[in-house]
Amino acid sequence: MMKIKFLFIFLMLSSSIFAQSSKNIREGIKLYNDSLYVKAEEQFRIAQQQNQDDFISIFNVADAIYKQNKFDQSSPLFKTAAQKTNDKSQKSLAFHNLGNSLLKEQKIKESVEAYKQALRNNPNDLDTKYNLAFAQKLLKEQQEQEQEQEQEQEQEQEQEQEQEQEQEQEQNSDQKNPQENKEPEKTQDPDEMTQKEAEQMLDALEQQEKELQENLQKKKAKVVNLKIEKDW
Repeated sequence: MMKIKFLFIFLMLSSSIFAQSSKNIREGIKLYNDSLYVKAEEQFRIAQQQNQDDFISIFNVADAIYKQNKFDQSSPLFKTAAQKTNDKSQKSLAFHNLGNSLLKEQKIKESVEAYKQALRNNPNDLDTKYNLAFAQKLLKEQQEQEQEQEQEQEQEQEQEQEQEQEQEQEQNSDQKNPQENKEPEKTQDPDEMTQKEAEQMLDALEQQEKELQENLQKKKAKVVNLKIEKDW
């Protein structure tokens, strides 16, 4: 779990504002300590209007917004706070909390860079070193997961390409050999007689039989004249 420095940093920085007798700042700190972050933000914003470029005013508003879990709003404010000061200690604090806010937004890579900026301004900050190590671990896990997803997608694409190639090959094979998919035509057995041929042969046999019978009848009806010679 990352280490948060908000409350201590907030009170430490805001203590310098007490010298200015700012009613709004004092009220904002009281509300902040009571966990009334929305009302604390209102008081800090009123104080900020007195000095738009004041690092501590911007930092306090960002802290109150962070506590409301509105990280997309607190991140740019912490970044702005870091730009409004030349003090390395203040820059380190702003970048540290910026890293925390970005991490809450799941912007892990950006949070790593923010923690590195904090350490450039304060190399001895152990909390920032801890948070940086934690963010780097998350970043590595995220990258490994993304790599696995990419590999899975590549494998799926390769499988799809292989299936498409197989389908194309099958289609090309069908086009080159269309006869292979047709049913073979039946070839007539030379010894096998068609029905028409059988009928024709039967008619021919009947005709021959008819002619034969007619010839026999003619032979029976024919009178044979014999010459009879007397043997006397």
